[in-house]
Amino acid sequence: MIEVFVRSCSVYMDVETVREMSYHTFCAPGLASSLLENMASKFKGRVLPQDDYVVLERIGELACELHDDVKVYDISRALDRMRALKHGILKTPTVVIQGKKYEGLDKILELLP
Repeated sequence: MIEVFVRSCSVYMDVETVREMSYHTFCAPGLASSLLENMASKFKGRVLPQDDYVVLERIGELACELHDDVKVYDISRALDRMRALKHGILKTPTVVIQGKKYEGLDKILELLP
């Protein structure tokens, strides 16, 4: 089981929104769609930061290779934030693989091929 902790955010409609729509969980082609199919109702139109987006794509590829299940938690939601605090997670993106915690994009990318 692979657990991924991300933080989504809502954005105001301005010029920056157009740029960030490339990371929108509904509109971005190739955004680890297999991971987010069941998460669509959880994100409800919110966007992901670029680091979280990259991690979800890489973890999706890894999960396909390993035939492993992936759980995605959005710590912007209270219930998922409590789960993250229970694991001692304060920073996103964070990946927990077989009980080992990898925080931050750099550590996660070192882990993934």
